[in-house]
Amino acid sequence: MKPWFLSFLSILLLVLPAQAEMPIVGFITGASGLGDLSFNDMGYGGIRKAQQEFGFKLIVLEPKGNGESTEQDVLKLVAKADIIILLGVQHTELAKQAAQDNPHKKFVLVEMPVRDMANMSSIMFKQHEGSFLAGAMAGYMTQTGTVGFIGGTKVLPVEAFEQGYREGFLYARPDGTLRVEYLSAAGDFSGFSNPAKAYGIAMGQYEQGADIVFGVAGLSGNGVIEAARRTGKLAIGVDSDQDSLAKGFVLTSMIKRLDTALYHELQVIMGGHFSPGITFYGLGNGGVSLSQMKYTRHLINPEILEKIKAIRKEIINGGIKVTDLLPKG
Repeated sequence: MKPWFLSFLSILLLVLPAQAEMPIVGFITGASGLGDLSFNDMGYGGIRKAQQEFGFKLIVLEPKGNGESTEQDVLKLVAKADIIILLGVQHTELAKQAAQDNPHKKFVLVEMPVRDMANMSSIMFKQHEGSFLAGAMAGYMTQTGTVGFIGGTKVLPVEAFEQGYREGFLYARPDGTLRVEYLSAAGDFSGFSNPAKAYGIAMGQYEQGADIVFGVAGLSGNGVIEAARRTGKLAIGVDSDQDSLAKGFVLTSMIKRLDTALYHELQVIMGGHFSPGITFYGLGNGGVSLSQMKYTRHLINPEILEKIKAIRKEIINGGIKVTDLLPKG
């Protein structure tokens, strides 16, 4: 047998087992699915980066029209995958049960803390900290003294955004008015995939005197940004850097680095060092932040930017305490 063929055969025998052992990653998106330019796309970006580096197979499950994946669909994905990533509080109980029933599989849950499960890790973001900065920015920038907040649905992660935004706004503008509306009732996740409704509510808030509106509603938030563009007012983006969606009309975006968090989680798992428990991402470790305000910086007085920097430092060092509505696990 020729030497070159033996060498080729040796390499082939080494590669094939490695390919056969490559795990399958299942990704269950949050409400509204991919294409939201926000929460889901940010997480997907981190997963895709890891996939390009490690070469695993990826299965994606997106929700039905009501914003939730069915139990049957979730369990089908769990049966096929070795590592399961779930976005959204709506998946908490199902994730815990599936992890308990499949102790040999690894689960990563984003948005709710879970302790004492050997095969589950939780990723938590301190959105209240970043939202405080967004609220303070709105408080310093508003010309009318009135700003708005539009949430997808009343779940704790979104209410944590609202609370931080409220506290930051009133810190900067104690006599200000905050208008708050949600797109769907608690338990109904369709509010994250209805940009037309968000557009209508945002237009109403602008008509009632708000000149800045913070939309925390996934795909629906794009409706808030469009309303800002149409009226010449300002919106605040969420989860990803949405400043470019309407250049000059998105004051800033409150970014949650789901991409960094999920890439890191998969990097650790692929290296054989899975670590159960809860990991927190906040201002102090770069897990949340305001955007660079590339298209609106010229509108902002440098003194305001310095105030925001000072507030950020005070939150990190504990000088400013922001209410955290999320459970610690």
